[in-house]
Amino acid sequence: MKLKNKVAIITGAATGIGRATAVLFAKEGAKTVLADVNVKEANETVNLVNNAGGETIFVEADVSKEADVKRMVEKTMEKYGRIDILVNNAGVVLVKPAEETTEQDVDKVISVNFKGVFFGCKHVIPIMKRQGGGVIVNIASVSGHIGQVNHAVYGGTKGGVIAMSRALAVELAPFKIRVNSISPGAVDTPMLRGDVKTEAARRGVSEEEIKREFEEQGLLKRWAKPEEIAQGILYLASDDSSYITGGDILIDGGWTAQ
Repeated sequence: MKLKNKVAIITGAATGIGRATAVLFAKEGAKTVLADVNVKEANETVNLVNNAGGETIFVEADVSKEADVKRMVEKTMEKYGRIDILVNNAGVVLVKPAEETTEQDVDKVISVNFKGVFFGCKHVIPIMKRQGGGVIVNIASVSGHIGQVNHAVYGGTKGGVIAMSRALAVELAPFKIRVNSISPGAVDTPMLRGDVKTEAARRGVSEEEIKREFEEQGLLKRWAKPEEIAQGILYLASDDSSYITGGDILIDGGWTAQ
């Protein structure tokens, strides 16, 4: 029970890494607030958390809108009266050649992947300062470390998340607020499945062929399970990582080691 009596907000909790993190946190004793725009699948996550013995509420929130993030934090305080952990997991992917990328494409990816993370941090910081500490875990990507074809905007936002996390770690260390990021590689989530589908259609090949290409990028030659990334998030959210701030943990199957 590494998170017993801790209160955690998890964005993008409807599916994938967010869902796996919510269930794991429940098993470790946390009380959670799950946020997402996908109401149907988020409610499925709520049921999984309840079945795991956890206590949770769902708040429908679009993290690209500061008002939604502010309301998410306010709802958490109304329910639990404190916030110990924030997991900024919500994100969107864009797979598109640079010259075909529209202003609307850029705005959407930056709004969710970068502004959404910043807004989450901004609105929990005053609460964590009053409490005397807290933990923020921001989900970046291997794309923030290496170049990927047709991922210029996506990779740019994830690199920004890594840099933002470091800057906030420096700013917030005097207040005992730790800030770290995690950079997953290829993870079997609906987002990556959608990425594969888009790339397969663009190139006129099968989705299985694209999946194999992703698998070959890492040393372990497979996709990660969302639960494997959730274990890394748990580590950074718990006191097990009490001396880690301003760091980025690569959980990429050895992708960047080559």
